[in-house]
Amino acid sequence: MAVVFDAVPNSPTGNSFLTLEEGQDYWDTRLFVDAWENSEDQEMALILATRTLVSALSRPREFVRPVNGEDGYYIIHPTWTGLPTTTTQRLPWGRIGMFDRNGNAIAGDVYPQELKDATAELAGQMSTSDRMIDNDAAVKGITRVKAGSVEVEFDGSAMTWKVLPDSVLALLVPSWLTDMRIESLYSAQFDVISS
Repeated sequence: MAVVFDAVPNSPTGNSFLTLEEGQDYWDTRLFVDAWENSEDQEMALILATRTLVSALSRPREFVRPVNGEDGYYIIHPTWTGLPTTTTQRLPWGRIGMFDRNGNAIAGDVYPQELKDATAELAGQMSTSDRMIDNDAAVKGITRVKAGSVEVEFDGSAMTWKVLPDSVLALLVPSWLTDMRIESLYSAQFDVISS
């Protein structure tokens, strides 16, 4: 079954934040364009980049298990601010209550240029490597490997592999995302009272 490419804002079947032409416009103004130009399926790259942005910025909490007697904690991940424009749209944009870098209101029926640029950048980067697969070292919490006398050091918290590169996040307007923070959990301590 062929995937239907849909870059219409607020569409119930939307799967891309920008059209193929808009993606090409972004890469026409960028150096080092080989990854994008050599991509065999640029529409699929834009769909995957959109899906990645949506999933990475739509998971509010991640529990980190306790290790070595320490308390577990939650990582509160950045999520979109504002609200979706309609209840039937598939993608989280258009949004109401959003502003561009200059403080101007963004209409609820458009994908802002910064979002399009971030998606196009991610699509090009995803054309060179699969950012969706787990990084075994990060998943297992490996922080250091030494060759002489073989040494492996584990972090214990095993933070999730970073899917969105800094170059993509830098293209998004900071006010569009909530802040990342850590929420501590304290172990309950009970005294045993015998009768």
